[in-house]
Amino acid sequence: MPGGPVPTTGSTGRHRPRSYPAAAERAGGGRVVEMMAGAILWIALIAVLFGLLALFLGTTRRMSVLIARTRDLEQVQRSVESIDIRLAAVTDPLVARLDELRRRTGDPQALARELDPAQATLQDLAAETRALRLPEILAGQAAVMVHETERAVRAAALVEHGLQAMLAARGNRELEAQTSLKRGALNLRHAREAFGRAAAEVAAMQPADVARQPGDGLGGSVPMPPPVPGEPRDQDLDGSFEPRM
Repeated sequence: MPGGPVPTTGSTGRHRPRSYPAAAERAGGGRVVEMMAGAILWIALIAVLFGLLALFLGTTRRMSVLIARTRDLEQVQRSVESIDIRLAAVTDPLVARLDELRRRTGDPQALARELDPAQATLQDLAAETRALRLPEILAGQAAVMVHETERAVRAAALVEHGLQAMLAARGNRELEAQTSLKRGALNLRHAREAFGRAAAEVAAMQPADVARQPGDGLGGSVPMPPPVPGEPRDQDLDGSFEPRM
């Protein structure tokens, strides 16, 4: 019959109608499942891409931080090395001249002429050391270097006092002069050696060591530390403390 269900023949030979709505429903359900599977696949793919992008950005940021800290550390190491070289260039000749004076073979007037520029250089080195910004992991070395450059400045002042007493041409000041010169030489030598040890530790620092610390890796301007426990104190002019020779 036109417009009616198309008869089919079963195993019994009878005709039964075919169900078009049920077939369409099954076909539509299959398409929905396929669409959902495709959507899930796309979502998973996008999530993977976002994860890779985040990993790339994180790695890039860590590399940028490492490169920046490496550059900062190398700059600090160059600055410390420069200060160490200039400190040795000032203190070593002074100590040698003072040893000559103690052996009565030196020229106090020549040393007095050399002392003024040496003191100015030491003061500049102390100011330069205070202005350094070292990584926090090197805070101990920074404190030592500041302390020792300041110590060298005070030692040079002791030398100046001793020379003034020696050149005053008054016999009763000979002991005062020798004491001040000896203490000045001792403190200059100790300051030079302690700064050199701290500078060597700074030079041995690796970028990976700095990269392991939090923050930007750099501290603020180094403050003036208290005297290091256990080391000989800087000598006063009143002769109240005799250092170990």
